[in-house]
Amino acid sequence: MEGHNRSISEKEYVHDRLGDRFASALSAYDTERRVHVLIDEFLENESLHGKSVLDVGTGLGFFAEKLKNRGANVVAVDIGENLLRHVRQKVGCECLCVDALALVEHFGVNRFDVAVSSECIEHTPAPDEALKQMVRVVKPGGLISVSTPNVLWKPAVTAATALKLRPFEGYENFSTFGSIRRTLERSNAVVLREKGLHLFPFQLKFPRLSRWCDERLQSMRALMINLCVLARKN
Repeated sequence: MEGHNRSISEKEYVHDRLGDRFASALSAYDTERRVHVLIDEFLENESLHGKSVLDVGTGLGFFAEKLKNRGANVVAVDIGENLLRHVRQKVGCECLCVDALALVEHFGVNRFDVAVSSECIEHTPAPDEALKQMVRVVKPGGLISVSTPNVLWKPAVTAATALKLRPFEGYENFSTFGSIRRTLERSNAVVLREKGLHLFPFQLKFPRLSRWCDERLQSMRALMINLCVLARKN
């Protein structure tokens, strides 16, 4: 599926419509863990000062803010105008209304040094295409740092949504490490690192145990809730 001239479904605007409820529905622990892994850990040895970084599906701007604090020139994109207004005020970076499936159409190829995206691609109708678009807009040798939920947990998430335990009712096209790896490799990128987060639901409120599992049980990462991947474009 290409992003060019596509009609964006109302299902894709669920986060933008939530308004203030979006922030209250998030887990601060889960968000902190994803920010830490995708930026602090995966990009630990990368100097981001003065680098061009694309934050795809910026949401409430947590990743954009962290990247800006690392000295990056951040461009935050989302399809939600309300979210973008929030990020402009909170972070002060460049914010653009751009479809994750039409990044190349908007930016062209080989534009950014790094692309970061967390819990975005699953909310599009074509997660593999969103990944391909990120690779294409990154310069040769550039990095792609992404996270998305594990398809093994889709039944539990679907049940929680049906029971009104969570307010997100848009697309939820989850992935596996294998599917992400294959898409990236077909897009001329090599996977450098994989890490799973949350062997059990973070809503159970055992952060110390959860973090211990994240660090000590990566042999079981294919079973974890969030899949984090770092890749480099060839």
